[in-house]
Amino acid sequence: MAAKYPLDRLQDHPSLTPELLRLAYREMCMARCHVERVVQECSKGNIKFAIWGPGEELHGAAQALAYNEVVNRDAFGISGHYRSAGLISLWSRLRGYEDFHLDHMRQQLSRATDPWSGGRQMTAHFNDPRFNILPAQSALGMQLGKAVGYAHGMRQKGYDDGLAVAIVGDGTMAESDFHEGVTGAAILDVPLLLCVTDNGIAISVKPEDGRGLRDLQAYAKAFDFEFFSADGNDFLEMYEVSKAAATFCRDNQRPALFWVHGLSRLNGHSNAGIYNFSFDAHDCLNDFGEALVERGILEPQDIIRRNDETRGDYYKRHDFGRVGKLADDYILETMRIAESEPEPKPESIWEHIYDPYPEAVEPAPVGRETVISLNGAIRAAMRDILEQNPMTWIYGQDVAERGGVMQATKGLWERFPEQVRDAPINEPLILGTAVGFAMHEGATAMPEIQFSDYSLNTLHWLVYMGNLLWQTNGTVRANVIARLPVEPLHGGAIYHSMCMEGFYGSIPGLTIIAPTTSRDFYGMLRSAAEYTGPVVVFESKGLYRMPLGDAFPGEPSDAEEIKRLKRAIGMQGLIPDLPTDFRVPLGKAAVRREGSDITIVTWGRCTLFVYEAIQTLSERGIDVEMIDLRTIVPPDMDTVLASVRKTGRLLVVHEDRAFASIGRELQGQTIEAMSDQPVVTRVLGQDPVPGIPQNVNLEHHIVVSPEKIIAAAEQVMATTPVGVGQPAAQTSQNAPKVAEPARTRVLWTPNRAWVG
Repeated sequence: MAAKYPLDRLQDHPSLTPELLRLAYREMCMARCHVERVVQECSKGNIKFAIWGPGEELHGAAQALAYNEVVNRDAFGISGHYRSAGLISLWSRLRGYEDFHLDHMRQQLSRATDPWSGGRQMTAHFNDPRFNILPAQSALGMQLGKAVGYAHGMRQKGYDDGLAVAIVGDGTMAESDFHEGVTGAAILDVPLLLCVTDNGIAISVKPEDGRGLRDLQAYAKAFDFEFFSADGNDFLEMYEVSKAAATFCRDNQRPALFWVHGLSRLNGHSNAGIYNFSFDAHDCLNDFGEALVERGILEPQDIIRRNDETRGDYYKRHDFGRVGKLADDYILETMRIAESEPEPKPESIWEHIYDPYPEAVEPAPVGRETVISLNGAIRAAMRDILEQNPMTWIYGQDVAERGGVMQATKGLWERFPEQVRDAPINEPLILGTAVGFAMHEGATAMPEIQFSDYSLNTLHWLVYMGNLLWQTNGTVRANVIARLPVEPLHGGAIYHSMCMEGFYGSIPGLTIIAPTTSRDFYGMLRSAAEYTGPVVVFESKGLYRMPLGDAFPGEPSDAEEIKRLKRAIGMQGLIPDLPTDFRVPLGKAAVRREGSDITIVTWGRCTLFVYEAIQTLSERGIDVEMIDLRTIVPPDMDTVLASVRKTGRLLVVHEDRAFASIGRELQGQTIEAMSDQPVVTRVLGQDPVPGIPQNVNLEHHIVVSPEKIIAAAEQVMATTPVGVGQPAAQTSQNAPKVAEPARTRVLWTPNRAWVG
């Protein structure tokens, strides 16, 4: 049978040697046999779930050969998806990675030996930074944001020949991530090659129902992308166009869109659908084998060919030939090896949730109030981080020339114009590119979301970056410090007044800090930049312009000098010079006031309200121990429990609603840990209404206040734990008396939706 796509221009490409083409064919056969052996095991019920992309081996192999010729391997990244095995397998082989298919099978069978995820990720979630393979994720489209940020990072590293390739299926064009990625690549003007692999169907949805984007070339032109297209079944066309597209992006350091069309979907995208092989469709693997035979590169007895059988599965209806048989035998051997290897141990699930925090010794108090506002401390910390590490990037709306709407980045752009950049109004793009940038070893991304409320559409990214270390089994890290202004302030209304603890506190792997003094802001940001994982910073909008807490070492004491410094920071945007070795540890609470009667745990703006309430409570004879949590996830429960064991009473005060809050978690952990000791607990938060109204009087009525704290503390003090002071119980007339165990009293403030 003559090849539909003959290699009739092969003489034009001397680098495509017979040895290289035979290697490419062998890799394509192994990628196909991996899928079809897994299909068989799925049909038997031995494998519960698999995803795959047979019919895409040829375009992937052609791309791998092209990229191998033109890219700088030190400045290259592939952000693929689950149908990218054809590309990644041959690329890995060319990089000297001999065990790609074995490791792929280990991941398919969820073995402890899976080097990409330790059995934590489903199959085809490729990941190996050693060989330019960025970690894949399940949510379609996110590979674009990562690739854009990664490409920007290569440029910031100083490479002028970098390239990032992002691969998506045609169905992903309906995802918002697609538009966000294209927008980011256009604005940042990065060397991104966006490859759309088009097999005309997304799971079961055909283009008329799943694709609103009708003209990719026009779309590319609208964003000033260079446009390339190729038939994904034509090996030489794919090789030529891939090489041209990659060369364009590399040499011009600009983005391009590459449409790979005409692909066959030979099996359903996963065993969750109809996954029988489509024997009537064009098969690129068979056709390429025939083309190689026609050129004398392989013999007829080497290649996989369809036989005359009209019934049966893939294996019954094909003759495998020598190369195909060797490929299939190898895949069977990978299955045998993987099946013989151990499954992950249950205790391993606790590994790689967090990296250790950097060691930090907090300086002793100076003993007088600081004159440095929180804004000034934030600016100083970010300036020093930017100066110390050129691979630091601040990205967000209005963060550059304007200095941020909160003025927290004022003066940074003028000093670091290449490291501080305004972003479009697109929060997922801001956070997604930050994650990709931070995947460069030693990089720190510091994205700002202008109001935390608008971070809700970044939930995919917050979950992804929180889980990244764990899902890659400790092989990939991203130091992203996401700054989010939070809490109500003077008529902000809905979407400018939210507290995010309850939304984000349950995301595994995130460190969430809420500093409330100038020292804490500077010291914790510096520690966060030395950490290897993601940190979310909740910044209370009402505190930005306040100088709060103890002074830094070396602050001025002269009254006139203090006045000038305050004015310069507040009015002129001065970035103060602070001790660059000053650090505050992550994960450690601060005992702001020692006391014996009741423990109040708080953070954020509520620290001010608690301080004010303490004055009245002290006058009324109530001795408060106040703890500023600072790191709210994970909380410093050792400090909290040590205090509550002393006082027997816990009041958690925060701006969030009580329902499903961090306060409830602190309360619950305390109750569980103190089953041997009675304790009275309560959580105080804003009233459980749907949101904060614009009317300032209503806002003040809803939020936490010193008066509410005083009332809550007095209620806790007036409550006696069950069992304390009660007479001993007697089970019968002659039985000895048995003391009743002391029990906890929870003062419950229900959410309105739970009131019956």
